[in-house]
Amino acid sequence: MRRQIVGICLLLLGSVLPARAEHFDINLTVKTPRGQAESHWDTTPPEGGVNPRPVVKAKVGDRIDIDWLMRSEYPHGVLKDVGVHFFVVREAAIGQKPVPDLKAGKWMESRLVMDFLSDHAARGSVQLTAHTAGAYLVRLESTGTDREVGHERFSAIDLQVE
Repeated sequence: MRRQIVGICLLLLGSVLPARAEHFDINLTVKTPRGQAESHWDTTPPEGGVNPRPVVKAKVGDRIDIDWLMRSEYPHGVLKDVGVHFFVVREAAIGQKPVPDLKAGKWMESRLVMDFLSDHAARGSVQLTAHTAGAYLVRLESTGTDREVGHERFSAIDLQVE
């Protein structure tokens, strides 16, 4: 009887605990003299993701420090030809759902393509100086993984420069 109760408890516990089947853990941090914001992975679709984006403020002339990490948690081997796309782009308003056109207001951008072994990571950091007031989207995203896992992961923060 005791073994049956333990077995039933284990089955119930297994059905309650969340499964960890995501393919990337993505962390993004933006620091300014006026504050700091951190964002972790989100998913697309839906457009703009599920989670509200954190907001950090800066003033024209402030130094902006950005750090990011994109680590594979894909348990089924190597994710090949994964794009790691980081950019800062002007947006119409804080919280804008569609990603703005990079050609129209890109502040900076970097891209690389690599194979990710399980638990391997790409990391980056950049320091920028705010020269123009406005709303900006800071975003790190995977590209090319939707063919393998059906969606992309990203992390994003809104930057308000006054």
